[in-house]
Amino acid sequence: MKNNDKKIKLLLVDDEADFREATSRGLSRRGFDVIEAASGEESLEIIRKTVPEIVLLDQKMPGLSGIETLQRIRETNPSLPVIILTGHGDYQTALAGIKFDIIDFMQKPVDIDQLADHIRYLMQKGADRPLKEPTIAELMAPPSLYPKVYMDDPLTAALKAIYDAYTRPVDEYNKYGQVRTALVYDRDEKFVGMVRFSDILKLIIPPFLSDSPYSSYFTGMFLAQVKVFGKQNISSLVKTQVFVDVNAPIMEAIHLLVEHKLINIPVLKDGELVGILRGRDIIVETARLAGAL
Repeated sequence: MKNNDKKIKLLLVDDEADFREATSRGLSRRGFDVIEAASGEESLEIIRKTVPEIVLLDQKMPGLSGIETLQRIRETNPSLPVIILTGHGDYQTALAGIKFDIIDFMQKPVDIDQLADHIRYLMQKGADRPLKEPTIAELMAPPSLYPKVYMDDPLTAALKAIYDAYTRPVDEYNKYGQVRTALVYDRDEKFVGMVRFSDILKLIIPPFLSDSPYSSYFTGMFLAQVKVFGKQNISSLVKTQVFVDVNAPIMEAIHLLVEHKLINIPVLKDGELVGILRGRDIIVETARLAGAL
């Protein structure tokens, strides 16, 4: 720590004496002003007398649990930054912590250097900002990224549109990557659905292979099917479509993607297309939130 750096006043709340003492000693050596509390009840007394700048709060403790302590803290200190520490993390604990505006959720054991750096990062970016779930609107790609085709176009038009979009230089789409989907409209310019590369792959399989449990394969099948299936209209691919509203929780969109085995999903607002939520963007955000990036 530089001499002109202000020490961060930190309250460490944990009933495990060994962990508390080791963590307190490690953070103190890295320039933090650490106050220790062995229970939720003790931490509330300390906060009444001297409010710390940030709280590291263990979840599983005798007496008041971490979440119960956090709930009490929020009654008098709605914006006090709190990080939940747990060796017994589960979905319900994480969900409850988010409900009470924690700024992060970390699992034991924690590396002291990483913990110290992370606390400083959170304080610098504004520790009054609680953990926030990303919205669909924040993650979706613009519809203008995708080529446009019409219901009564031949299937070859969708193939050409997807091919042209997919083979554009990647540096033109360094934010969004390559495109393997076309947007489908009717002649009144109303959005109808999407044709994905995977939809076209399904059409390449002859119907008798899909219908029979005793499939056999031979050279020439692919070429023959390609020569005949391109005569169909795009409308043959736009049957049951899946959409998600822009104001829906992002978990709803993820569930739809998984349930229907989709790589992306159209996002609507008042029935109009406003974006495309893609699986790849959810994976990137998952990695970021999980600390992998």
